[in-house]
Amino acid sequence: MPDFWPHDLLSWLTAGSILLGGLWWVLKNTIVTQISLLRDDLRDLKNEFKKSNDMASDHERRISNLEEWKKSWKETWQHDHWEV
Repeated sequence: MPDFWPHDLLSWLTAGSILLGGLWWVLKNTIVTQISLLRDDLRDLKNEFKKSNDMASDHERRISNLEEWKKSWKETWQHDHWEV
């Protein structure tokens, strides 16, 4: 490499930057886009799970209220039944 001039270095840097730019473009349009879509899907799934959990909690609350009502009604009915 005795005849290494700045234009040789410049051509290698140009070729390398073009290749790296092309590689970045390919990665950005394939992997980065897919990862972004996956993150959006996971965020939506998290929101759906939160809604489902809230609905399940509401059902648990309603069932426990019904069980308490049934218990108090049964005690009241038995009490009234024995008095008659």
